[in-house]
Amino acid sequence: MKKSLTIWKKELRGEFYTWKSMLWLVIASLTFSLTSYLLLTNKELSLLDQTELMWLLSKVIVGIAFLVTALDAASIITTEFDKDTAENLFLSPISLADLMIGKFLAVLTLWAAIFLVAIPYIIVASAGSGLTLAFMGHVALLGTLGVSAFTVLIFALSLLFRTGKNTITTSLIALLALGIPATFASTLKNDPVSQLLAHVNPMDAIFSSLDNVLVDYHTSVLQNWQYIVAVVGFLAVSLVFLYVSTRIFAKQGIVKND
Repeated sequence: MKKSLTIWKKELRGEFYTWKSMLWLVIASLTFSLTSYLLLTNKELSLLDQTELMWLLSKVIVGIAFLVTALDAASIITTEFDKDTAENLFLSPISLADLMIGKFLAVLTLWAAIFLVAIPYIIVASAGSGLTLAFMGHVALLGTLGVSAFTVLIFALSLLFRTGKNTITTSLIALLALGIPATFASTLKNDPVSQLLAHVNPMDAIFSSLDNVLVDYHTSVLQNWQYIVAVVGFLAVSLVFLYVSTRIFAKQGIVKND
C-alpha cells in the first residue's frame, strides 16, 4: 500500500501542479456557472420547480465529472506506453496492483476536486428546499461509485490497447453509449428492451436515483437501494474485466508482441 500511495502522490503533482490539469477544474466551474445562470434566467427553464432545477444541475455535475475523469483515466496509464516509460516502470519493484491502485486514487482525487467545486452551486440551487444535505450526499455517493466503476473499466482498456488514442476513443464511445440513453430516459423506456437496458445502465441508475431524491423526496439510501445496487453491479463487472485484462497483459509481457 505504501508504494501505491507513493504513486498517488506522484500523480497528484501531475494532476494539480500543471496548468493543463487545473484547466479541467476551471472548465467545470464555468460549466456549472453557465448552467446555473441558464436555469435562473431562461424563461422556459425558470418556470420549472426548484426540485426539477436541482435535478438538471445534478445531471450536469455528474456528466462533467464522468467526462473529465474518463479523459484523465484514459491517459494516466497509456501515457506510460506512449512515452516508452512503461518498461522501466514495470521492471522496477512496483507491482501492477500497486500501479493500478495509485493511479486509481489519483483519478478519484480529481473527482473529489470537481465535487468541491460543485458544492457552492449545490448550496445555492437547493437553498430553502431542505434538500441540501441529501443533494450533496447522493451526488457524492453515486458520483464516487460511478466514477470508480468507469475508471476501472478504462484501466482495463488501457492495458489491452496500450495507446492513448485507442483508449480515449473507446472510452468516449462507451461514455456516450451510456450517457445518451440515460439523458433521454423518459422517452426511451416505452418498450421492454429499453426498460431492460435502463436497469443495467449505471448512468441511468444514477440519474434515476437523483430524480428519486430531488424530485420525489425519497432521500434515504434504503429508498434508492435498487439504483445503488445497479451502479455497484457495474463496478463489479468492471473489476472482473480489469482482472481479465491484467492476466492478458501479464501473459503478453510488457512489450506486446504482435
